[in-house]
Amino acid sequence: MADPLVSRLPIEVELVLEVMPCLSMRQTYDSATEPHPCSYFGEWGFYHSYDYASAGPPEQPRIDLPVVYAGKRQVVPELLSGCRKAPILCVGINPNLPGWTDSTRNAIHPYFDDVLQYAHYFRYRTRDKLNIPLTDYEELLGTDSDGPASPRPLTVPGGDIPVEPARVLMYAQYQRLLDGLAQRRQWHPHKLAVGEDIAYANMVACPSARWVVRPSPEDPDMPVMGTARSKGIVRECFYERRYFLRQLVQSLPAVIIVFSQTTAREFIAALSGRFVEGAPEPGERLADLFERTIRIRYGQLSDGTNLDARVIFMPHASARPQEFDAMLTRAIDVLDEEVEGGNLVFRPQSGHLQRGRGMCVFCSNALYRIGPCDYEQELRPIAPGQVGPLAPAPDVRDPLVDKAEQMRLLTDLVRVRAAESPRVGAFDATAPHERLALRGTVVSMAADPRPNGVVYIADGRIAAVADVDDGVPDGFSEARTIDTGGMIYPGLLDLHNHLPYNVLPLWKPPRRFDNRAQWLRHPEYSRHIGEPMDVLVASGRNAIKAVIRYVEVKLLLGGVTSTQGLRSRFGGQGFYRGLIRNFEAPDDPDLKTAGSRVIDIDQQATADMRASLDTGRRLFFHLAEGIDTKARQQFVLLKDNALLRENLIGIHSLGLQPAQHRAMKSAKSWIVWSPLSNSLLYGQTIDPAVLKKQKSLFALGCDWTPSGSRNLLMELKVAWLCAQQVDSAAERLDFEDLAKAVTTHAARAAAWQEHLGTIEAGKLADLLVLDARHDDPYENLIRATEREVKLVTVGGIPRCGDAKLMRMAGLSDTVTEPLTVGGRKKRLHLQHPDSLLGTLTFKAARDRLDAVLADLDTPRNNPGIFEPLGSEPPIDIELDMQPIGVDGGPTPFAGLPPLSSVALDAATVIDDPAIFDVLEAFEHLPDFYKGPQGLRQFYQ
Repeated sequence: MADPLVSRLPIEVELVLEVMPCLSMRQTYDSATEPHPCSYFGEWGFYHSYDYASAGPPEQPRIDLPVVYAGKRQVVPELLSGCRKAPILCVGINPNLPGWTDSTRNAIHPYFDDVLQYAHYFRYRTRDKLNIPLTDYEELLGTDSDGPASPRPLTVPGGDIPVEPARVLMYAQYQRLLDGLAQRRQWHPHKLAVGEDIAYANMVACPSARWVVRPSPEDPDMPVMGTARSKGIVRECFYERRYFLRQLVQSLPAVIIVFSQTTAREFIAALSGRFVEGAPEPGERLADLFERTIRIRYGQLSDGTNLDARVIFMPHASARPQEFDAMLTRAIDVLDEEVEGGNLVFRPQSGHLQRGRGMCVFCSNALYRIGPCDYEQELRPIAPGQVGPLAPAPDVRDPLVDKAEQMRLLTDLVRVRAAESPRVGAFDATAPHERLALRGTVVSMAADPRPNGVVYIADGRIAAVADVDDGVPDGFSEARTIDTGGMIYPGLLDLHNHLPYNVLPLWKPPRRFDNRAQWLRHPEYSRHIGEPMDVLVASGRNAIKAVIRYVEVKLLLGGVTSTQGLRSRFGGQGFYRGLIRNFEAPDDPDLKTAGSRVIDIDQQATADMRASLDTGRRLFFHLAEGIDTKARQQFVLLKDNALLRENLIGIHSLGLQPAQHRAMKSAKSWIVWSPLSNSLLYGQTIDPAVLKKQKSLFALGCDWTPSGSRNLLMELKVAWLCAQQVDSAAERLDFEDLAKAVTTHAARAAAWQEHLGTIEAGKLADLLVLDARHDDPYENLIRATEREVKLVTVGGIPRCGDAKLMRMAGLSDTVTEPLTVGGRKKRLHLQHPDSLLGTLTFKAARDRLDAVLADLDTPRNNPGIFEPLGSEPPIDIELDMQPIGVDGGPTPFAGLPPLSSVALDAATVIDDPAIFDVLEAFEHLPDFYKGPQGLRQFYQ
């Protein structure tokens, strides 16, 4: 945040001087090529406005005073309304905007040139705003129209205009809380009042008729922010200028009342990690939040005093009055509990609630006076020790006595907690683990299997591979030895995926396609894939974290330790650190970084391809994805421009003809085969006989769950079924060919073969241990399911496996998470000191995704905009398979109604037999996948 415009003034005063001229519409103030996000508020149009008839702040403590007409104006941003030290604070997202609807067109808003009049208005606006009396309004309007789009004044600016107080239901509802509390406590007489004992503030300063991120079905004419602009507005007002947060640490209310489901979600999201009791979640229902005690901590004073507040979540006081009424009595109970606990104190001398800690010079100071401070004798600085009995106030008050302490509280409120701070380090050094010796059949992929082998692991790497009868290497005499009873393989490498989409289930397309552009442009694809993913990601940081946790655990459960397709924007890449290696952003400095390109190229784009390939880095490119001439044209462009290179990885390559396969082999270019996805989208896949006969350089990739395999163990079975359709045994891919396609060959394709892909001394200890159910170790891998996964290590760290083996590896149940796979008890070890996912469990991630996907309408209509305070990098998963229009840009949904819900894709195949019914419903899916001899046979 930039230095405040006024730095040597109390917070409550500098906010007046900053917020009033902020004019967040900002259309004329920014010289950027695109309007500032806050210019959105200018789209709400023009409203009748007034100025006080007399110069300077009025002497009376009210707003219904003689005024003059100030024309039609855009509405100014708002401050907190009421006493800055009111012990109860009501919170909304942004101020309401009377005048938008026909029934409120006679509303009239303040528009002051005088900053003291502005301060006066927001100090003394209590339960009313102002209207032009309806008869006067209709007489002045005559037959003209008067919508917000028209700047035409109602009468001559500067002339008299009649006004009257207009009761605001929301403020009257607040008063009922105070009256109910006074009655409950038998405080008679009392003066408890909105504006004195309850103040109200908003997280964003500028007003609108509604917080409209998505189009409003009730009023489609309302201006729409959209997700990008709404996040920009929140970033500007809440996170950078910090108007609300600065007011919060100056007010330090004892009770905060948050009104509406939308405000609750955003308030909880923004201040997550600051709640010390009740642990609210952004997606929780108001009724559930209301029923338990929730407290938030502003911080700790230098004397050790904790500053906490009770938080009450209630329905919107005016939009949902019946729901508010139903909770009113219980809300009064909660306020009564705070009185009983000494957090709210009634002062008979004043008839009001006692002010909390901290000074305030908002009403009267050395610069100005807008009215008397009725609580001056109660105010005490926050910096000294515990609150004691009231004593006479000093004759002269230092207006900056609290500034340093308030700014320290603010800094503490917005900073990231130390435990969340990311650290940078090599992948295998960030989560150190003790030395291990794994016994079993070692299937190294570099030599013949060792039936009684041992893999020795230290410092994230394989220290040695030996037979059980060989001597123990130096340094391993006290190593933790685990007799796995299984077969030990290199960890699997998935060379193609779009991992964020792996929360979605199989999509049943309406027909078979000839090339990728056809389904990417199809309205049903937008409806089932594109739009739900947009909604999910727009739900906010917590949903994105859940996506990442869920998909990486799915990989581990399937034995995958390295993958392609984990990409993010705006600094979010740190969320992929720690559990699964990423070809495009490896954490280990010894592993080469790969590039990727998803979209098709044309002649002009070949220059970019050449530049990427000339770097020498591997480049993943969707090549010839389809079965028609259009798909093959991508290969022609590459060949004609000499772009078939050793570092080219052609994902799919489905449309290639035999001669083109030979050209790929001659150039030493790689192919990534995704047989299930090809079959579901295009009705066919690469002929595996061609791969065998041409000795093609190929690896396997799942693609994604909307049209592909759930994990590589499933994809291996699909590939094996395809291979069995080849008549000639000499041209048929065998078990070993397929096993190497996900291990040693996959590592070579990614140029990681010096460190991964085989089990050899010196290589990284990414390992997969499977039950030994078949004598042929390669057949054993192809036939294995998630149930048979006994152990997975990444960088020598056991990450998942059978509960018994995880404990034998030295991981107690207190640091692992239980789950059951195929009826077998497993444990997950997800902790990593560098992961910004923190302590998010797989179960919590699954539950969070279940909740969002089961009710897409709520985040669709009210996407999460506020993110937790702190210095975590912004998170935004890159969705690289969103729908495209004819011009290559985003496509609308062609009138199809959006889905209200989508099922979360299951984590494993073995626990989801229904997946075979879904697959077999595809008419164009080849028959050999179906029935008891198809995929089902492996998952009995």
